[in-house]
Amino acid sequence: MATTTTTNRLIVAALIALALLVFLPGLFMGGGMMGFGGPMMGWMYGTNAPGWMLFVGLLGQLLVVALVVGLGYLGYKALTGAQTDTAMEELRTAFARGEIDDEEFERRKERLKRDER
Repeated sequence: MATTTTTNRLIVAALIALALLVFLPGLFMGGGMMGFGGPMMGWMYGTNAPGWMLFVGLLGQLLVVALVVGLGYLGYKALTGAQTDTAMEELRTAFARGEIDDEEFERRKERLKRDER
């Protein structure tokens, strides 16, 4: 089980690194060649962009970052989320407290496994 958890964490880390390599350069370009008052459009519209264009550009970049972070988080939870069997945990707790003996523990455990199928 420990190997699976380690492998899942490595996969998630690799996916996050890949997402950062793909999206971060776009965030620092500031709109690309057709950017806000950049050299390509500067001669036609001047070099000063209206305030709302800068706000929309910043908002768009923040939404992309939020999307990458949100998808990374959901991927991490999906791959590493502990899916525990609450009935089995309850049975183990009762056995640890001494409320049931070995025979009762094994009988109930087999019943839970049988019902699980």
